[in-house]
Amino acid sequence: MPIQITTQTESDIPELWEIEKSVMLKGTTPHVVKENEYEQFKKDIMTQNMLVAKNEDGTVLGSLIYHYPGSAPSRQRQWLFGISVAKQAQGQGIGKMLIHRLFELGEQNNIGKIAMRVMGANTNAIEFYKHLGFVQEAHFKREFWVDNEWMDDYQFAYYLDAPKN
Repeated sequence: MPIQITTQTESDIPELWEIEKSVMLKGTTPHVVKENEYEQFKKDIMTQNMLVAKNEDGTVLGSLIYHYPGSAPSRQRQWLFGISVAKQAQGQGIGKMLIHRLFELGEQNNIGKIAMRVMGANTNAIEFYKHLGFVQEAHFKREFWVDNEWMDDYQFAYYLDAPKN
């Protein structure tokens, strides 16, 4: 199944919204998406730096949003990212394709570090990032209070001058 990685279009927004709602599970994010947030999501999505994975039929399979961690010149050589893959596409290499495309863009844009945060309960994601060569930089204990329970959070980073998996 050939996968195309592109930037987002307005016609992708409904599918991106459905993916966003379906992957926001307890232990994967501190934010729970609510139906009444669609209009704000729609407005925000086109202002983001985003990669979108689509199959040959044009169905959106996943997305990756990336940005600088701040506006200070000292923060302009790194990106933070968040990724979502449709449930039906998980385990098919979509996340890996999106991240590898981000690595390519990072190299083209003189980025030295790409980082993300992942909740401790999301052990599958932690193993996935480690497999791709990300290293743990921080452990934020009791970072989020979700459903009457403390959740830890971790920061992982990939250094673009390191060998790729």
